[in-house]
Amino acid sequence: MLTNAVSTTRGPVVGAEQDGVRAFKGVPFGTARRFARATPPVAWTEPRQCTDCGVYAPQPGHLDHADEESCLSLNIFAPAGADRPLPVLFFIHGGAFVTGGGADYDGSFLAAHGPAVIVTINYRLGPLGFLQLHRHGLTEANNLALQDTLAALDWVRANVANFGGDPEAITLSGQSAGASMVLALATLPQAKGKFIRALALSAPGRNIMGADHADDVARRVLDELVLSRDPGAIAAVPLPKLFAAVERVSRTLADETEAGTVFGPVLDGTEIPREPRDVFADGSLRDIPLWLGSCRDEMVVFLNSTPPAAMIRTTERQVRTAFGDAGWCRLLSYYRATARLDEDPYEALLSDAFWHRPMADLARLHAAAGGAVWLSRFDHRPALEPFLSQGPTHGADNACLWAHLPDFIDRPILKRKGGPMTPADIDVAARFQANVLRFVATGIPDVAEAWPRFAPAKEPLAIFGQPFHIVPLNDGARARVWAELEAQSGLTNQQRAIAP
Repeated sequence: MLTNAVSTTRGPVVGAEQDGVRAFKGVPFGTARRFARATPPVAWTEPRQCTDCGVYAPQPGHLDHADEESCLSLNIFAPAGADRPLPVLFFIHGGAFVTGGGADYDGSFLAAHGPAVIVTINYRLGPLGFLQLHRHGLTEANNLALQDTLAALDWVRANVANFGGDPEAITLSGQSAGASMVLALATLPQAKGKFIRALALSAPGRNIMGADHADDVARRVLDELVLSRDPGAIAAVPLPKLFAAVERVSRTLADETEAGTVFGPVLDGTEIPREPRDVFADGSLRDIPLWLGSCRDEMVVFLNSTPPAAMIRTTERQVRTAFGDAGWCRLLSYYRATARLDEDPYEALLSDAFWHRPMADLARLHAAAGGAVWLSRFDHRPALEPFLSQGPTHGADNACLWAHLPDFIDRPILKRKGGPMTPADIDVAARFQANVLRFVATGIPDVAEAWPRFAPAKEPLAIFGQPFHIVPLNDGARARVWAELEAQSGLTNQQRAIAP
């Protein structure tokens, strides 16, 4: 059933209503001219039918008929007939900064059970969103994906009240690359006062790229396209040719550089003026409740990729650089000695170095600055591939967060099918969803007795499994070895937040 028209700042929109939830999909919030800031879409006067998620941002597998300029859209899921303004979950998708989109996240179940207004967005990906070309004559081309995300946030602030949402109660949330975007966006002066809480699931250990590395990537891509003498011509390169050049550069970087990665938010001094962790550390965000989560076996899916993801080699190199070969061997021997029967010690070490420990250090920075923060780990193995065969690896929590109990949902962009959930899946997912929705509504994910906030004196880690339980973060031989190596190496808390 179609909804009544809802007014927006660019024109009225019509969505679809089902089971008490109104869905408005593919609502444009910007026009994306290549390597330029997004501009507002052309206004319309007749009601615009928004019942389909619209075009994906150009990405591998979706290039031949891509519509670059029309990819900036968002999807809104809102309970019908709400009697008060509802809190808003603003979700930024992951996908290594090169894939994904809002279409993979149907928020109708969460909206109904909040109740809350759920917003998922598209932003420019790969070279279109992250290639830093402002030093090569394209003056607007820096951190375009982050600018897109900020434009979407501004659109939501201006319009969400008409959909039943409270513009003064927005929670920034994201997973994986989207979590990196959350942590960067949260610290921007331009975003101050536009959100009240933040949720970051599986944020990579290095959430920000250096300007020199981003400049090197841009130079390599221009060289690959034989455009070093005419950088502006990149604006006319066909998308398949542009993305193929980036893929070749990516393979080279994986072998030649310490960073090993191509894209991400860049500390450019303008759009991102400061390292985000410094902003958390100095107390600028102490009034923002923060939930940081990860999955127990984050690295398994990356180890099993063909070839193994560049972050595998990069993370090992970084640990060896920090502690020396002897320190690396000492760590690995302790992981082998303490491994679970179903655990790969090498994977567990890399997961701690790249995912878990950086998140814990960010929690310490925020807590020490006076902020409220909660830290969690997802230990449940969903009965859905790739998790069924690989365990609670990267994305396991996300699959449960967006499930429509008793079923996992389809992910059309990732080309992953959903399916029925087991009783254990339903039990863990229901608790996880309830905690997220409570956090969105109140800034506290659970009652203090069940899940205390993270604090310098006490560092509780919530484990989402069967049963849900709390463990001390730095318990066990592994944590002691890390602490000893850090002390021997003289790493400060702030340095540990940047290096493994």
